Amino acid sequence: MIRFRRIALNPLNDWLSAKPSSGSHGKYELRVWREVNANFAAVRDELIAYAQEALDDARARIRKGFEETLSPFSDAADDPAAHYPAMLNRITLQGYLGETLAGLAVEHFGAFGENDWCVPAFLFRFHDQEFQHLDLINERFLRGAVHDPDAVVERRPGRTGDDALAFRLDQGGKITHVLALEAKCLIRNNSTTIAEAHNKLAEGTCRPSGIRELITLLSDYKTDEAQAWVARLLELFKEGFKTAERRDGLAYTVGNWPKQPATRVSWLSPNAPHASYTAGRRLDAMEFQLEALEQLVDTLYRGF
Repeated sequence: MIRFRRIALNPLNDWLSAKPSSGSHGKYELRVWREVNANFAAVRDELIAYAQEALDDARARIRKGFEETLSPFSDAADDPAAHYPAMLNRITLQGYLGETLAGLAVEHFGAFGENDWCVPAFLFRFHDQEFQHLDLINERFLRGAVHDPDAVVERRPGRTGDDALAFRLDQGGKITHVLALEAKCLIRNNSTTIAEAHNKLAEGTCRPSGIRELITLLSDYKTDEAQAWVARLLELFKEGFKTAERRDGLAYTVGNWPKQPATRVSWLSPNAPHASYTAGRRLDAMEFQLEALEQLVDTLYRGF
């Protein structure tokens, strides 16, 4: 565990208002939150801190080997992470927002009726395409060249693998449940994206690839808590996955919501998963409807 921030629930609930959703599927649940933008100011600073902490490990990886003990990046020109993530393309930042909201929801609102899920770390450090892109961006700034982060040519592929993983532990600290999270974040609803997200979750195995990545990541931290997570994740990777229960979570963040018919609350189905989800595991679908999604990206990642 290398991250500890939580957001006060009252302002968070005021900003993300839970909408009623009913369904009768035994293994599927849909939860919907709709932004109340007028209440954002009260949660703004905590949300920024939460989102930035989620990226701290990625920054540490970018900076590794470049630090000077006596003068840790006193000049931004010497800091390889100075433009991370603000100068990355908006599509990438939307992806980061979607993954962060997935973890935030599970940690603050629970899942499957349980409120003790833990996300020990986010996996942003494995987005190698963007780290290579960042080198190019840094060079442009050093040369005094123009950089338009939202130009189409600045788009890069998203990271493959699990978007995030959450875990439940028994009283002895052993992992009993694994929640594999797939996150999508779009300005407008897209039914093809919904189908693809369900299909990706369905293809997941009992031992998600993100477990290996978390072991690699947390091994860089020598705190007792981080090393305890390494030990339990190694146990899960070697044998524990055979008995730990895998569950799936879909976090769908979208900048609009249905208008017709007036009774429709969500883009995701309230009654059953998409037909492309064929795994038969328990699935928690979460939909975040953010009317100011583009502004939120700027606020969290670009300081606007």
